[in-house]
Amino acid sequence: MSGAELALGILGGSVSSGSAPTTSALVAFKNYQRDQVAARTAFAEREDVVRKIDSFKKSVGKLSTVDDLLKDRKTLTFVLSAFGLESEVNNPGKLKAILNSDPDDINSFANRLSDSRFGELAAFVSAPAFGLKNLTVSDKQTQLIDKFLTNGFEQSLAAQNPAARDALFFLRRINSVENTFEILGDLPLRSIVTTALNLPAEIARQSVDKQAALIEAKFKLDNFKTSSSGSTSRSRLEILNDDLSTISSTNKTINASLKVADSLVAKLESLRASYNDYDTFVNPAGVNANEITVQQNAIPDLLRQRTLVEAANSAVQDTRSAITELEKLFSQARNASSEEDFIEIQDKFTALADTVLGDNGLINSATFTDPNTGLTQNLLRNGTGGALPAGTDSTPTEISTTVNVAGTRVITKSTDLAGFLSDLQTFRDGVSSATYATRQADLTSAETSFTTAKTTFSAAEQRTKINVSSVTTGLSSVKFAAELETQSLALGQASVKDALTRAGTISGVLDTIKSLANQALEPDADLAAINLEYDSRLSELQGLIQNAGSTTDGTTTVTYDNLLTSGTTTYDVLGGTVVQAVGGDLANDILTGLPASITVDNADALKTNINDVYKVALETVVDDLTRDKKVIDFATNTLDPRGALDAQIRTIQADLDKTIASAAVDKKNLLAAFASDLKVTLSSLSSTVTIGALGSFKADFSATLDSFNTTVLSGGSIADRLQSLTDALFAAGRAQSNLKAEGYALNVQKSIITEEKVILEGKGGGASSFLKPIEFTPEALKFIERYLAQKDLEAQGVAVGGAQLSAKASLAGQIGSLLPQGSGFGLNLLA
Repeated sequence: MSGAELALGILGGSVSSGSAPTTSALVAFKNYQRDQVAARTAFAEREDVVRKIDSFKKSVGKLSTVDDLLKDRKTLTFVLSAFGLESEVNNPGKLKAILNSDPDDINSFANRLSDSRFGELAAFVSAPAFGLKNLTVSDKQTQLIDKFLTNGFEQSLAAQNPAARDALFFLRRINSVENTFEILGDLPLRSIVTTALNLPAEIARQSVDKQAALIEAKFKLDNFKTSSSGSTSRSRLEILNDDLSTISSTNKTINASLKVADSLVAKLESLRASYNDYDTFVNPAGVNANEITVQQNAIPDLLRQRTLVEAANSAVQDTRSAITELEKLFSQARNASSEEDFIEIQDKFTALADTVLGDNGLINSATFTDPNTGLTQNLLRNGTGGALPAGTDSTPTEISTTVNVAGTRVITKSTDLAGFLSDLQTFRDGVSSATYATRQADLTSAETSFTTAKTTFSAAEQRTKINVSSVTTGLSSVKFAAELETQSLALGQASVKDALTRAGTISGVLDTIKSLANQALEPDADLAAINLEYDSRLSELQGLIQNAGSTTDGTTTVTYDNLLTSGTTTYDVLGGTVVQAVGGDLANDILTGLPASITVDNADALKTNINDVYKVALETVVDDLTRDKKVIDFATNTLDPRGALDAQIRTIQADLDKTIASAAVDKKNLLAAFASDLKVTLSSLSSTVTIGALGSFKADFSATLDSFNTTVLSGGSIADRLQSLTDALFAAGRAQSNLKAEGYALNVQKSIITEEKVILEGKGGGASSFLKPIEFTPEALKFIERYLAQKDLEAQGVAVGGAQLSAKASLAGQIGSLLPQGSGFGLNLLA
């Protein structure tokens, strides 16, 4: 292409290649800017445009439902074009879901879509509330036609040059943007701004905050806001529409909280019905009489199976972790760079292997001593593969329990990992005896036994997984109706949970004491200050170990068993059958060993004891209680029909924080603790509506759930449970009623405003705004002209780089460089 052709192309002339737009983006925009009203009027008066509008007005009045609209392709295309969604015309199913979406529901289909235009379409039509009325009333119809004209006009400008359409879109949109994040969320606007700022597309890989910072460094949004954006006088209809928008936004917040209250009420109502039916369900002479007999016989064996499975599963998981780490150490030993490193790796390897091996290792100690039979058994060492450790009884290769009249069985199978332990011992000894000089040969020789050990273990691991799922699968269709000792089981469950919670805090306190011991060894240590803190931590530790938790309803208090000091505690299940929680005696294992004060002389010993004695004792208790918790939970929440109902209340309580958090809309939550009232200012009515927050809901509702737990733990009857449940239902129902009342009061205001709006619309109160010129600031104009200049230069194959362009200077310089030097043209085309 010659220099003259390029200059002509930039200025709007045709170019022979046909690959670039026929009109310069900047020229197309300047032509429009010269007389905006005339350009818009000319488009609005075009015969094809007028014909489409007239056709829409005639046809839309004949439509009454969303389905009618979807069947009328021409009218549907018109409506979609107003929102720039004409490409969706061939997706009737999707459009139906969008149009039938509730615009006030943040979780509705339209509002969940990433493209905000779908939500705008749903809100404009508002079909669930108004059908297709908003497409026929005067003002709404005028707004729609304005949108259609705006979109069509900008498309016509794009036919001259796509970037010119970008310019109009930018100037129209930027004045309503409130923050940089809105720019990032609007794909066309984002593209324009980042292009003009020469920000690469790769910034999208960075965090949203980082992207915003990059834009804000070069783009001051306040400079693009016209002074009239906040001060322009509004028509009565605009005021009404703004108030309706405010009401819609507030309704979303109310409805989100109401959804939570509705859910809680529904769950509690369902539970109340189940408690009312409870006596009939568990009646030994009733419809479940035969099932109850089978279940009573099955429960002791089910508990034994569950505990054996939990013990084996815990050991298998720990052993798998050990094997994985042994493989890493084995690889490190092969590649050790010095004899010193090799010996250090050997020591770690041997110590880790020994945690799996031996009578006290993970496999041989995966035992369960049944408090009901006195048998000590192990699903991983059933006695078929070699001699069992002292005190361990043989285990059947299959334990089968029938759980219902239909003959459904829960099956647990055992194995014997004696061969695995033997191979692992050989591997351990081979690695331990290897020398650095001959390590490759020594380790290769030892590896064979490890390969065999891993194969054996993998088979046992798979069997354990099947055992774990067998209990759940076998009981999936069983409804337990045999009454158990609910109060005893509930106390065991609460006591284990309390002990584990305190144990977690104790671990943190021990870490703090270890840190104090480290500080005491520093040359400038302030032992007085250190021991002042130590005394506080020691006091805290004593309280955590010596004092179990409790629950109260304000009148009755139930204190949990202290499983951190009382050792093994049993809880009644049924007719002499018990479950056990293997606790500890941390008062002796930890408290009695702690020094009265920290000194330079005892600090090292204290650190060692925390790691090797106190933490070990604590971890043993935690491991045992974690295993036993699953069995007690199983007995309480699954086998006990009354406990299974109680468990649903505990679940509601455990999930309450998350449930309440789900009611938040735009960081507003009427159910949150200490929530503030919402002030809704309605300019059209010269009034402010206050939506009362329910900041005390969580505390009030939680108190009723605590009271319910106290009722259960104190041996309350079904009638007592129903009374506590009624209190919880009252608290949730009161919140539900308050929210409905707030919504009703707000919607009364909405009805008044809507009625006036309909009257105004009926009088044709919505004047067209399409013909009004776009308002923009000088900074906005300069910015978009730079963008247009970039696009023109890019269209001609000129690299723009990172420079900030002046529209006139860049084009003049580009043209000047293309014209023959000394040609005497003397053009001042951009003056």
